[in-house]
Order: sequence, then C-alpha cells, then structure tokens
Amino acid sequence: MNRPGMTLIETAIGMTIIAIAFYALIAVFITLAPRTARVENINKKIYLAHEKMEEYLTRPFTNITSVGASSFTGSFSNYNYQIVVTYVATADLNTSVAGPTPFKNVRTRVWGGPLDQSSTVEIVTLAVSYEGQ
Repeated sequence: MNRPGMTLIETAIGMTIIAIAFYALIAVFITLAPRTARVENINKKIYLAHEKMEEYLTRPFTNITSVGASSFTGSFSNYNYQIVVTYVATADLNTSVAGPTPFKNVRTRVWGGPLDQSSTVEIVTLAVSYEGQ
C-alpha cells in the first residue's frame, strides 16, 4: 500500500524536532530579557545625567555650584543625582585647585532606578568663563 502522506511516526518525529527548536528559541529570549532591561536602565541614567548637565551649564559661570544628593521628580523619582563642581587650573584640568579660576570641572552622577540600584553613571565636562580676559 503506497498511499501519499505521512505516517504517524514521521509526524511524531517532526513535532519533536519543532518542539526542540521552539525550546531553544524560548531559552534565548528568557536570557536576553533581563539584559535588555539593564541596558535600558543604563540608557535612562545616561539620558538623565545629560539633561541635568545641560540644565546646569545654561547658568552663569558663578552660579554653577555643587549639588548634594537629590532625587529627580515625576516618573524618574526613583533615580538620584549629584553634581560636583571643582575649580581646575589650565595645566591639569582633572586636578582640583583651591582658588577661583576661569575653569570648572563639572561631574554629574546618576544612580538608582527600578532594576539596578548599585551602578552609577557619571559624565564630566568643563565650564569656562571668559570674563576678565
């Protein structure tokens, strides 16, 4: 009897192969989901740090000062930030000096969030005053 079609054994083997393939795909998606959430959390921290930095750099040079640990408002209230401002000299823009100079090193740190409380994002820039030159 040569009838066209598949036998029950061929169907069972095909379904087993498809089930193994689906299991492999599901395993990949299960391991990628937490990583994606962590990357999204880091991207939010970077975005918030840049926004806070831009907000402070629009101020006059004399009003750019350090801010202790504070929280964001609204939907980002579980994120915290800190701004550290130090005077630096022309010779070394990363080393703090005591007196007022026309250069300020501005560091913005952001931490917190719903997933990863321990990681901190920090961005650094230089504020320059051209007054009196």
